[in-house]
Amino acid sequence: MKRVTILALALLAAGCSGLPAAEMHLPPALAAGQGTVLPIEGIGGGNKGRFYVGRWQGSFQRSEERLALFDALVTNRAGAGFAIEGPGISWTIEAACRMREKVIEIEPVSFTPSPMAYRCEFSADGRAFPARFELQEVKTGLADELSRRQRMGEIALGGEVVQIRSVHKIEGSPFEMASPIGYVFEQKGRAVGAVELNGQPRLILADPANEGLARTLTIAAMALALLRDPANSSLGD
Repeated sequence: MKRVTILALALLAAGCSGLPAAEMHLPPALAAGQGTVLPIEGIGGGNKGRFYVGRWQGSFQRSEERLALFDALVTNRAGAGFAIEGPGISWTIEAACRMREKVIEIEPVSFTPSPMAYRCEFSADGRAFPARFELQEVKTGLADELSRRQRMGEIALGGEVVQIRSVHKIEGSPFEMASPIGYVFEQKGRAVGAVELNGQPRLILADPANEGLARTLTIAAMALALLRDPANSSLGD
């Protein structure tokens, strides 16, 4: 069965294709105007260009591919790279990110022997930078076993360690999306930010005055916004 994009599912859940794009459900600390919203501009559907997020900016490129062996063993791969400059960055920080997933598809079922894994390596001014970003598909309950493509991970950069978890719930709706509609950033169980991916991506910061944390969340948001997630891919349809 062909995968359906986030936007199509969101509009279906809303019940009318003329309504605005559905919004992700946010924790109370970030909802109802409690957080500062920064649109992520310049990405669109392109594979390279320049982006702008508040006072941060940079260049990016990305790609994806789907390799099928005998139409059964499918390998999904994606790459993303970006260079970012702005507050809290003395020159530039460069990220090189790779995603890989293996799926066995034998109609009418499929299973994933090698779940989606996405990792980034960083450098600063061309030199290795002690930071890491990791995101993986996880299964924590019945919804994940049936359809939900949940992702969890972590970024550690510049003394900040932030946990990342995917969000599948639509604001004002009892339904959940199979694929992520965005991600929440947490420290010690407290929401410190989020990135929404439906429609134009946007970064939400709980405390924009914390420059170090805001920089780390912006870099995490860019890694997520640039990912060609196989849960949403139309390759092979």
